[in-house]
Amino acid sequence: MTSQKSSKKVDTTLALAEYLGLSRWTVSRALNGHVGVKAETVERVDTAMKTLGFSPNALARGLRGGKTGAVGICFHTFGTPVFSKKLIALQDSLRRRGYSAIIELIEDDAAAENRVIRHFLSLKVEGIIFVGGPQAVNLEFVRELRNNNSVSVLVIDPFSESDLPRISLDRGYAMRVSLEKLYELGHRKIAVLGIRQDVIYGAERVASLDKVSKELGLEWGKSVKLIIDEESRRMDFDAGRKLGGKLLEEARDCSAIMAINDQVAIGAMRVLTENDLSVPDDVSLIGFDNLDCSSHLHPTLASVDQRIEYFTEEAVGMLVKQIVEGPQDEVEAKLVEPELVLGESMAPAGKSREFAR
Repeated sequence: MTSQKSSKKVDTTLALAEYLGLSRWTVSRALNGHVGVKAETVERVDTAMKTLGFSPNALARGLRGGKTGAVGICFHTFGTPVFSKKLIALQDSLRRRGYSAIIELIEDDAAAENRVIRHFLSLKVEGIIFVGGPQAVNLEFVRELRNNNSVSVLVIDPFSESDLPRISLDRGYAMRVSLEKLYELGHRKIAVLGIRQDVIYGAERVASLDKVSKELGLEWGKSVKLIIDEESRRMDFDAGRKLGGKLLEEARDCSAIMAINDQVAIGAMRVLTENDLSVPDDVSLIGFDNLDCSSHLHPTLASVDQRIEYFTEEAVGMLVKQIVEGPQDEVEAKLVEPELVLGESMAPAGKSREFAR
């Protein structure tokens, strides 16, 4: 017999139980498909849900073995503007496929990452995306989760070698196309700002620069020179200003600059301007990330575009394939080539002059 509390809004399991005049325990057992619940009771619960348009929340569905449609994203923060673009693109791509994103932002902290993973598991997520990471101490745990089909896993731009499903930006390719373009324009003295072995993804870039320099006959460390700040790993506008100052001291004979990102490039450009040096008349300049502001500068900044929308579509597609089909026998790994966007900040060496001392 239905309770007289039918005028009360039914939007929780407790409210549904009160509406039916049953205990919350009984309704929960009926929803969870437990044996021992009378078929008549299960039918009453189902009928009431249809009549009232009630459905349990996603977590409740997950607790009884259903699909939650939730995907956890563990995002290691890097402090760059491109970070937010990646996050939005991932969320949009998941949403278009019918999934909801649960987002956790962490610093370089293995313990925090482990807590986030366990939190995602408690919410019965169907997949976990790591942007950066997972940390080495958590790798075996994540590997076991995937192999046991507990949850689907994808790593975006892993910090180190990984045997998990993964997709990465080919930063080595980015260095190649940038350096080759400057060489094509006649530049033979090139300064590289902020790229170093011990920063995130730095080793890959340095190795590529070294290799391509030798292929082009440029002397590594002399024709192609790294300018770094030994006291800081910051990669923002202020870091660019500081590196720009070091450039004037250490590599004044260069005719072109490659910067670790657009912020550093813009900061360096400011220092050059303050010292009566023009881009590209005195020096050509290439950034990285192709931030929205790059096309609004004067001159517009040449930069490497990470193709974020394409990249995230590929990434989410890889994860959803695992969710739908289960773990693949062969671990999928993809490399996405970025695109060099030409801008007014880059010119032939005949136009870019050596810095006047």
